[in-house]
Amino acid sequence: MTDAAPTLRELIGHPHLAATPLSGDDDLDRHVTGITLIDPAGTGAVQPGEIALCPAIPAGYLSSWRLDATIRRLYDQQAAALAVPFPDPAGETPLDGSRRLARHLHLPILGVGTPPLLWAGKAAAFVHSPAVDAADHLRRAHRALSHRLLGPQDVARALSGVLDRPVAVFGPDGTPITTTRASVELPPDFDPHVPVAQILAVDGDTIVAVPVPGTPSGTADLWMAAALGHAPAAWTLTVRDVLQLGTLAVQRWQATRRVVLERDARLRAGLFGDLLEGRLDSGGSAHERAAELGWRLDGWHVAFHIAALGQVDLLGHTDAVASAVAAERIDVTVVERGDGWSAWTTSRTEPDEDASRDLLAALRRVRQRLAGRFDCAIGVGRGHPDTGGLTRSLAEAWDAARLARGRPQTGRLVHIDRLGLAQLLVAWASTETFAPTATRLLAPLESQPGELVATLSTYLDAGGSAADTAATLGVHRNTVAARLHRIEELLTVDLSNPDDRLALHLACRVTLDRNTGY
Repeated sequence: MTDAAPTLRELIGHPHLAATPLSGDDDLDRHVTGITLIDPAGTGAVQPGEIALCPAIPAGYLSSWRLDATIRRLYDQQAAALAVPFPDPAGETPLDGSRRLARHLHLPILGVGTPPLLWAGKAAAFVHSPAVDAADHLRRAHRALSHRLLGPQDVARALSGVLDRPVAVFGPDGTPITTTRASVELPPDFDPHVPVAQILAVDGDTIVAVPVPGTPSGTADLWMAAALGHAPAAWTLTVRDVLQLGTLAVQRWQATRRVVLERDARLRAGLFGDLLEGRLDSGGSAHERAAELGWRLDGWHVAFHIAALGQVDLLGHTDAVASAVAAERIDVTVVERGDGWSAWTTSRTEPDEDASRDLLAALRRVRQRLAGRFDCAIGVGRGHPDTGGLTRSLAEAWDAARLARGRPQTGRLVHIDRLGLAQLLVAWASTETFAPTATRLLAPLESQPGELVATLSTYLDAGGSAADTAATLGVHRNTVAARLHRIEELLTVDLSNPDDRLALHLACRVTLDRNTGY
C-alpha cells in the first residue's frame, strides 16, 4: 500500500462502511492495508495494518477472557483493529476490562452493524481498488439522474441518496438556496469567485463544493456541495466526480428550461406590449390570455421595476428574480422589460401608507437577495385602479427606476411620490446662489471618514429614521447614531430642528445630484 491508504477514521466515515468504535476513538488515525477474516477460536495470521474481522462470534465471547486473548494476539501481529458484529444477537458487549486493555494496547475494537461479510467485501474493495468504488457510485448517480429532467434541488436530493451524505445547492455567491434544511455549510475559506471544484476542511471534516458553470464562462450559476465528515482522499475525489456529474444534469435542465423561458418570454412580451398600449382594456382574446397567465388586471395596482446594472442575462436570471420576490411574499408575475423586470401588486382597495411602506421594505430585501448575482435599481409607481391605472403605474415605476440608478444614498430604491418631492426641492434650490452655499455648508463633512454626507442624505430621505437609514446603508443602527452625532458637531446644527433639517436636505440633494449627473 502507499501513503494514500485510508485511516480507520476515514474508512468508517465512508457511508457504506460505518462502524462503531467500542473502545474509544483515540487510535483511529492508523492506516489500513487490508481486511482479514479470523476465527476467534483459532490463531489465524493477520498482516500488519489489516483489520481482523470476526464474521461470527460464539455466545459469551465478548464477555469472556477469550476476547482479551484475541486482543493480545492481534496486538502482537500489529493489526490495525479488531472488528466484530455489533450489536451482538445475544445482547453482549465487551467488558470494561476488555475495553481498557484494548485502549492500553492501542488496538481499536470496531462494532460492525451491517452483515459482516458484506462489510468486509466493500471495505476490501475500497482499500485495494478505490476506483471500483468510484465507478459504482458514478454508475448509480448516472442511473438516478438520467431517467428524467431534474432541477437543481431534485439533483441534490438524488445525489444525497447515492452518496448517503447531505448535498445542498447554493447561489453563485455561496448563499444557500435549498428549500429544505440541509446540514451543509460552506466554510469561510470557500471562494465563490473561483469557479473550480473546491475541497475544504473544517475541524477535520471535509466539504466538497463543485460549480455549475455559468454564462459568461469563468463564472458559476450555482454551487453544489456535500458534507462528508472524516473522509479518505479516494472517497473525497469520488464525491467530487459524482457532484460534477450532477452539474451536467443541472446544465441539461437549464438548457431545456431556457427554451421554455424564451417561449414564455415571447408570450409575456407580446401581452405586455398590448397592456402598455391599452389594448387589454376592452377584453377579448388578449385579455383572456393575460388571465391564463395569472395577470390580475382588476383592482388597485402598484407597479415596480427592477433595473439591472451592467451586462446581465435577463432571461437567465428571471427565475432568480421571481424567487427573490416570492421569498418576500410578494404575489406577482415577473415580466422581462427593457433593462430588467417589471411586476405589480394588486389589491381590492386603494393601498394605504402602511402597505406602501411594507412594499418598500420588502423590495429593499429583494435587492439584497439579488446582490450576489447582480446589482440593481428599483423604482416603484403610485397606486392606480384598473387596467389603465396599471399602465400609468408601470410608466411611473420605469421612470423611478431610471432615476434610482444614480441615487445610492437611497439604496437605489425610489418611490415615485418621494422622487417627485425631491425633484421639486432640487429644482427650487438649484440656483447660482444656493448651489455654492450648499457646497460650503457640507464642506466640513467631505474630508471626514465614515461617508457622512451619504449618511446625512439617507437619514433625511428616510424621514429621520435611524433604523431605515441603517437598513439602507447596511450598517448597524449604533453606527448611524454615532455618525449623526459627529455631523451635528461638525456643522454645529441640531437635526431635531425642522429648519436645520430642511436646509441640510436641500444642500444634500443639490450636491449629490450634481455629483451623479441626475
